[in-house]
Amino acid sequence: MTNMKKLVVTFRNAMGKSQTLSFKDPDMMKTPSQLKTLLTEFTGLNLFRKDGVRSYETVVSAKFVETIETPVFDMEEEAAVRARA
Repeated sequence: MTNMKKLVVTFRNAMGKSQTLSFKDPDMMKTPSQLKTLLTEFTGLNLFRKDGVRSYETVVSAKFVETIETPVFDMEEEAAVRARA
């Protein structure tokens, strides 16, 4: 069983449309205020454009998302074990 955590952030682009960006393995110790500041700074970097439109112009929301994965089977892993035997 694997427990994966990510930070899912919703932004608005320059045309007002929602854009979502996920960050794997976020620092869970950051306060909401610290995260808001960092994400607001990210929008100021102006790194991403699509068809001339800034992709991440303003921060709308952020949330931590936890996913628990429970493997059922892995055919490649089973074949590797058989090959070593």
